[in-house]
Amino acid sequence: MARPRKRENQGLPQNLICRKRQRKNGKIVTYYYYVMSDKKEKPLGMDKYLAVLETARLNCDVVKIREKVITFVTVAIRYQNEVIPLKALNTQRANRVNLKNLLAFFGNPPAPLDKIEPQHIKQYLDWRKNYTASANNEIALFHHIWMKAREWGYTRFPCPSEGIQRYKVKFREIYIEDRILEKIYYFADQQLRDLIDVAYLTGQRPIDIVSIEKKQIIDDELYIVQKKTKKRMRIAVVGQLKEIFNRRLSEDREYLFCNKRGAKLSRSALSNWFAKIREKAAKHFQEYADEILAVQFRDLRAKAGTDKFLSSDTETAQKQLGHTSPQMTKRYIRKDKIILPTKV
Repeated sequence: MARPRKRENQGLPQNLICRKRQRKNGKIVTYYYYVMSDKKEKPLGMDKYLAVLETARLNCDVVKIREKVITFVTVAIRYQNEVIPLKALNTQRANRVNLKNLLAFFGNPPAPLDKIEPQHIKQYLDWRKNYTASANNEIALFHHIWMKAREWGYTRFPCPSEGIQRYKVKFREIYIEDRILEKIYYFADQQLRDLIDVAYLTGQRPIDIVSIEKKQIIDDELYIVQKKTKKRMRIAVVGQLKEIFNRRLSEDREYLFCNKRGAKLSRSALSNWFAKIREKAAKHFQEYADEILAVQFRDLRAKAGTDKFLSSDTETAQKQLGHTSPQMTKRYIRKDKIILPTKV
């Protein structure tokens, strides 16, 4: 038997509650809230009649949802239309690729949302066993979609991915030794050399490097808002970095780095360009071919973080990379400090 409603809530529609608050001037005001399926409360303001009207609409939506069988496809499409566009561009692209695989499994035929169980998550992981890192990302996306489904009133069940062990993924361990970078550098033109140097000196992601506009450089300071995390960075433009910027700022272009047409250099174009130069270097220096071919442009960020750690500490490296936690920075540190013998 359900617990009786509090006196102040009696007479209000289902899922609508009110709370009284005393303001600083002593006046008592009443606020109205709609209790959603996951017990979260949606504020509806202080107007009782508008709150009752909105509650009626929300209750009708919930009834409509419960009257028909809700499938994973239904929720995934809504998530794709309403949630994904709010994310960073790179995250949007990754989410759409991950969602395509989720729909291939849970959408053929469309699986009723409340019929998806933990065993099906395990089956999905087995199905994607050849792509372990992607499989983990896809299940992480599944979890977020499910949480949104609870918020939207499609289900009251906990997410079936809870407690399911995902694949252990080995993080990249490549550290670009100076002798290897020199060999790639040898075949690069001036712009690619500048890109390599700026990426290393600032420790920023490739997407943030190609996105640098001249207006971001003010009074010998580089201002960056990281695309991935929206972290605000302020980097001193001194030494070699200042020499590079002074040279590039003399060109009449909006962006610091441009393609052959004078437009902004894209992240993918940079990767392809770096790959071609890397292959040239590998063919020329065949004894180092394996080490050269293992290098990716993004490894410059890890090299920057590692070198900063070796010359200082984890906290300093964390600040340069713009991480929110030292644990994340430790993934980028690919060399440890030299330990002296117990006795010299």
